[in-house]
Amino acid sequence: MDQAISEWLSLYEFNHQLAKAWTKSTAHSGSSVREDAAEYGMQSAESPSTEHIFKALHAGARALNEAHAPYVLGGGVAVNYHGHERSTRDIDFFIHGNHEQLQPVRQALAQLDVRPHRFEQPSFMPPDALFWWEPYQFGLPDAPPVDVDLLIAPDEYMAFLHATGIESSVQGTRLRVLGAEGLIILKLQAFRDKDRWDCKEVLKHSAQLDRAGERAQGVFGFV
Repeated sequence: MDQAISEWLSLYEFNHQLAKAWTKSTAHSGSSVREDAAEYGMQSAESPSTEHIFKALHAGARALNEAHAPYVLGGGVAVNYHGHERSTRDIDFFIHGNHEQLQPVRQALAQLDVRPHRFEQPSFMPPDALFWWEPYQFGLPDAPPVDVDLLIAPDEYMAFLHATGIESSVQGTRLRVLGAEGLIILKLQAFRDKDRWDCKEVLKHSAQLDRAGERAQGVFGFV
C-alpha cells in the first residue's frame, strides 16, 4: 500500500511528510481538500489536510489491530486504494461483531486519542439499516478533529465484507482494506451520485476486483 499511496495521491502532490494539502478536486466531486488553518476546536474539520487524514487512519487502524477486531477499511480511502483518486474527509471502519462487545476497541481508540464524537451520538445508520454506527473524532493539537466512524454488525453480510477484504499496510501499520466487490455493493446500496461515480471508476481501475469470488470461498461455501 505504500507504493499505492504515491500513485493515488500524486494528484494532490503528496510528499514524504504528508504535509502538503490536497489542492485539486476531481471533476465529479466538486470538492477539494486543503490545509486546514483553523484553530483547534470541537467541530470536525470539513476539509482536513492529507497529513491529518493519515494520522487519523494510523490511529484508528492501530487501535483496531491492538484490540484484534475483525475490520475492513472502507469509505473514500478504500476508493483511493482501488485506483480512483478522490478527496475524503473521514475514515470509515466496518467491524464484524456486536457493538455491545466492543469495549476493548473503545479503550484502544481512547489510548490513541480517538474519542467519542462531541456532537454525534451512536445509532443505527440509517434508522432501518443493520449497521450500528459509533462516531469518533481523532483530536489534533493544531487543527479541528478528523471524523473516524465505526460501522458494526454481527451478521453474515458484515462477515462477507470482512472475508473479502485485502490485507495491506501503510507505513508499517497493518490495514485490512475493503475488497472492490464489497465496496461496490456498499456504494450501490447508498446510490448517491458520488457513489454511482465511485462504482464506475472502481470497476474501471481496480486490479483487485475478485470477479470469481475466490476470497469468499471457504467462508460461505460459494463462488
